[in-house]
Amino acid sequence: MNRKYWLPLSLLAAAAGLSAACSAKFTACDDGHCAKGGVAGSGGVGGAVSGAGKVGSAGKAGHDKSDPSDAGSGGEGGAEEPALSGACSERGRVACTAHATAERIACDGSKWLAGTTCAPGELCDSTSGDCAKVVPECVDSVAGSRVCRVDQLLTCGVDLISASEGETCAGVCKSGVCQKPICGDQKVEPGETCDDPQATASGACVKCQSATVCGDGVLYAGHEQCDDGNTLPGDGCSASCQEEPVALALGGHTTCAISLTGLVKCWGLNHAGELGTGDGGNRGDTPSTLPSSLKPINLGTGRTATAVSVSANYSACAVLDNGDLKCWGNNHDGQLGTGDLQDRRAGLNEMGDELLPVRLGDGLKARGVSIAKDYACAVLTNGGVKCWGSNQYGRLGQENDAYPLSPEFLSAVQLHGKAKTVSASDDGVTCALLESGKVECWGAIWFATHADNAELGGAPGIGDYPGEITQLPLLTFSGGHVAQALIGGIVSAAILDDGSLRLWGNGAVGQLGQPGVLSVGLTQAELAVLPAIAIGTGRTVKSVALGKTHTCAVFTGGDLKCWGVNDSGQLGLGTVETVDAQPQGINPVNLGVGRSAKLVAAGQSHTCAILDDGRMKCWGLNASGELGLGDTNNRGDSGGKLSDDSTFALSF
Repeated sequence: MNRKYWLPLSLLAAAAGLSAACSAKFTACDDGHCAKGGVAGSGGVGGAVSGAGKVGSAGKAGHDKSDPSDAGSGGEGGAEEPALSGACSERGRVACTAHATAERIACDGSKWLAGTTCAPGELCDSTSGDCAKVVPECVDSVAGSRVCRVDQLLTCGVDLISASEGETCAGVCKSGVCQKPICGDQKVEPGETCDDPQATASGACVKCQSATVCGDGVLYAGHEQCDDGNTLPGDGCSASCQEEPVALALGGHTTCAISLTGLVKCWGLNHAGELGTGDGGNRGDTPSTLPSSLKPINLGTGRTATAVSVSANYSACAVLDNGDLKCWGNNHDGQLGTGDLQDRRAGLNEMGDELLPVRLGDGLKARGVSIAKDYACAVLTNGGVKCWGSNQYGRLGQENDAYPLSPEFLSAVQLHGKAKTVSASDDGVTCALLESGKVECWGAIWFATHADNAELGGAPGIGDYPGEITQLPLLTFSGGHVAQALIGGIVSAAILDDGSLRLWGNGAVGQLGQPGVLSVGLTQAELAVLPAIAIGTGRTVKSVALGKTHTCAVFTGGDLKCWGVNDSGQLGLGTVETVDAQPQGINPVNLGVGRSAKLVAAGQSHTCAILDDGRMKCWGLNASGELGLGDTNNRGDSGGKLSDDSTFALSF
């Protein structure tokens, strides 16, 4: 049976005044009797005399059990309750002076005297008088306190040398209370895969989900370029969480691509710094300059692009995410809108923050841009259109023959409604697609669809004389259909709201998609009844592109067909023979087993497409590396089919 000793509270003060050492009479602290329980830090062999009093009760002061008058007063067995200077009967026994104390008393055979003190970090066990280690979590607590051992609740015992285990907290345990589980409490809880503030800062743990796995919907910075929550390619984010191209812009010998988040890369000819690389060296023509190895163009701190356009005359422009417009490269005609004729060759710190935005006018921002060989046009966020640079044939639409070098003080072209897109062309034809779906074109009169009385000033252009723009006809199409996409130029193209395709202007052999037809639709009346291009029953056009002498289109289901001049293999048919036929009778470009196209773009003599798996495929002229294949060999001009080596994954 256990025997328990404690000191009545009334005697604590007296105990505190005694020396911790043995009294003169109790000198044998190191002899065989006292040493059993009196040496500091030792529980002793004899231990304390135990009784049956309740833990936490002061109990009754005990006497020598030989006194028959007190037999049984200490509980079973007649245990004694120690009292300082009181009588005791068994020499060497020890007891605690109180609960949760290091002070002890010892019996010298007749009375209780001050005993040894427990060592630091120990307290007296009131059930035995022995010294024992304090429960670490209870050091600064009192008996009965609730404390935390990591996330488990503990209740400190009466002497703080023991504790009873309680609930394990679902969240963290703090100050003896279970907290509600929350993301950011540094504990991984149900529904979380991580909860590490330092990892969060590095991008490895975001919203308590590990971002180390592609497809989990959380971006792991430095390891993933994107993470859209799946591992399906062709949606702008690849199966390996690398950004894919979602838009293309091709120039004479240049190719540019935009990623889902607005990063821009360009490769091919870099004659005037049009690639934005900071030097004049071509890219894509050697294995060390493949597009995926290039850095995105520096458009300024934190800036990305929403649209990009590149010309055949070594110039490029991009609309930025904040609506600013930046242009670089050749500026011989003021097409960069910088107010001067100085090239911006992307060298000597001319890109990035050093490249200033085009001044469009107070408070005006851009949402679209199109740059041609000697002028450029922008669609503003208010639906207006401004053009600057060469004004030959009135292509700027200002109803004068001035050559403005900056759009800052220009009036918007006076259109019959707000513009959705604008298209500038190397041939001096400018067309705008209005939000209504109607079309207006001006510029070189030989190629721009116009009314009989369109030219008022005697010069061969529409838009360089007062009244020529304000009297522009709204171009309409057969069946009452309106345009959804538009390209203007010597040949113009429109995809209508029913998915049909219209081609008109003065084309090269086969380019207009009507055998033997080189010119059509140049008057308002003729365009209004122009039939749709024959593409096959039940098919629609998803994307169209115009090169200098060829046309390509993506159809329902992802088939891609090209027609017109094919001197460099730009039609992708494995020959250099011109195709002068209706598209419905032309074989599709071989994109690879099981592959289809999402969109197509054309340069002067090369063509590129974004495939359904997010990769790119380019073919045709490759004199400057514009195909991005690490060499200068043409593709698509021999071998009977387009080889697979013209397909590549472009990461940003």
